[in-house]
Amino acid sequence: MRVFEILDELIETVETAKGVPMSSSAVINRSVVLDLLDDLRDAFPTSLEDAREILEQRDEIVDSARAEAQRVQETSTSEARQLVESARAQAEREVSEASAAAEQARSRATAEADRLVGGARAESESIRSRARDNAERAVAGGRAERDRLVSQHEVHRTATAQAQQLLDDAQRNAGKLRGDADKYVESSLSDLSLTLQRLMTTVERGRDKLQSRQQSVGYEDDSFERPRSSIADEAPYAEGEVGPGVFDQDR
Repeated sequence: MRVFEILDELIETVETAKGVPMSSSAVINRSVVLDLLDDLRDAFPTSLEDAREILEQRDEIVDSARAEAQRVQETSTSEARQLVESARAQAEREVSEASAAAEQARSRATAEADRLVGGARAESESIRSRARDNAERAVAGGRAERDRLVSQHEVHRTATAQAQQLLDDAQRNAGKLRGDADKYVESSLSDLSLTLQRLMTTVERGRDKLQSRQQSVGYEDDSFERPRSSIADEAPYAEGEVGPGVFDQDR
């Protein structure tokens, strides 16, 4: 009978169809199956109401599945955007805190250097002032105090040298403090760089998870188009559901 021949062709089409990953279902060319069903209907005049209802409802089933896929895609996109925004905000906070700490360290170092230099200058001026006063008193003492004047001049020279030495030491200390501050800033920025790298790694992992989730529901991020001749690219169905052109071999 022609009916059994058509049924054999339909069974062969299902058995040789490409299987859907992680499922007992298979992807079948819709036009081929519909042609076989039309032939079967013509060869078998009795109407199969249940099969006809399923065919009539196929557009509704496809629209429902497509809407669910769109909802999942929008949810995934929103979660990815929130993850990126959170990572960006955290990175900005890290940069702000590191910059503030570096600026505070530099300000403290500069203030300490200025204090040391100012103290050295004041001490130098005090020593010079005392030396001048002593020299003036020696001159006022007259010729009898000439030897003392010479000695006092030596004292003045020595005091000036000591004052210059204090000033040089203060400037060296100030330079060292500035160098230490620069090293601290460099170390802080290096730590910040490592933190940003870890944040970027976290973002990449989040994106990988989202892509894996998108692949598990059977669609791509940038395209939702499907060929008209095949239902292989139709929106994914939940486990146990059957769409047009997809038959569960376990049934």
